[in-house]
Amino acid sequence: MSTLELRSTLHRLIDQISDDVVLQAHLTLLSREVTQQSADFWDDLSPEQQTSIDRGLADLAAGRRKPFSSILKKYAE
Repeated sequence: MSTLELRSTLHRLIDQISDDVVLQAHLTLLSREVTQQSADFWDDLSPEQQTSIDRGLADLAAGRRKPFSSILKKYAE
């Protein structure tokens, strides 16, 4: 099915729904999907989190790795 056919089918099905609760549920689901596509989770991270991820990726690229147990120990304290 093409994108145009999918959209047409969705429109037709939505037009057939008379239950406001069901329509609200679909509206919520579709709104979340559109919001997630347009937003990048990276922008929601704090600068400290972004720096930590960048540092971890640089270490990984350089071949430096930490045992998982040492990472767990850090957060257990």
